[in-house]
Amino acid sequence: MSVPVSVPAPYWLPILAGSMAGVLFLLPRLAASAPALALPLGIASLFAALPLLVVRLSGRFVQAGQALAIAFVLISLSASAEAAASFAIVFGLWALVGGEVMARRRSIIAGCAAGFVILAAEALLTILAEGTAPVEATLRSPQIQTAFDQWAAQAPMPPAEAKTAIEQVRSGIVALYPSLSVVSAGTMVALNAIALGRLVNLSRAASFPKGELLALRWPLALVVGFVISGALLLAPGFQSVAWNGLVVTLFLFLLQGLSVLCFALARVFSSELMRTLFVVASLLGPWAIFLSLLGLFDQWFDFRSRFESSDTPVAPTNQNLQ
Repeated sequence: MSVPVSVPAPYWLPILAGSMAGVLFLLPRLAASAPALALPLGIASLFAALPLLVVRLSGRFVQAGQALAIAFVLISLSASAEAAASFAIVFGLWALVGGEVMARRRSIIAGCAAGFVILAAEALLTILAEGTAPVEATLRSPQIQTAFDQWAAQAPMPPAEAKTAIEQVRSGIVALYPSLSVVSAGTMVALNAIALGRLVNLSRAASFPKGELLALRWPLALVVGFVISGALLLAPGFQSVAWNGLVVTLFLFLLQGLSVLCFALARVFSSELMRTLFVVASLLGPWAIFLSLLGLFDQWFDFRSRFESSDTPVAPTNQNLQ
């Protein structure tokens, strides 16, 4: 599926996009019969919004709505109406809003930022309505409890200390539940943005800035939010708010640091495989923290301007989200 943004979308594109979106959403249900494929199927399902974004950029808003309706019907017939409603809320709404912003602004970053705001707001409203009961029930499910018990049996500490550590982990996850939900929303949107950026580059759409994702740079207000979150750690009673704020801002700076890294790798390695391996390795273990710091310091030092070459034009870094 390509992104011919300058060509009217054919009549069959909403049918194809809606079918693909529905199939991608339903892929995790196959994990019951193929447990070894549970992880790749789950990752693939995160791209269920991508066909809706493509059909919006290729056609009109009404065609994206048709694709969403087709996916809704397909999921309803294959699973249930509740699952179809979940698809519409988790994938459909932000894809329609984000796709509309992309089509009007001709900016993948602006569209995905709008989609992220929608999806994060949905996650926070769900927490406001249901509280932390769902995550607490998950952390005390038999599967999670078995994993904790196995860790406690192997941990080089007395059983009482291991039990205390497990409870501290549970409490920490519950306390960070709002920020972890926002980070999950951001991860989903970021994955779709990367895939859509590749499709736009392959289609050579002249109306979109070339290498736009390599120029991601957040407004300075994010630095202010990071500093305020850090300062709140010193205020009694605001530690939970502070840690949640730090998690969200560090995640967003990680995305900027990843953009800086990819910008540099594109000028060092011609092999796409080598660039991909470096990016994956940078996200493992403690290296992700260094990526967040790279994105934070990029706000002041603008590392990409030091290596920018004349043969690879990049979108203006300060205008992406304004």
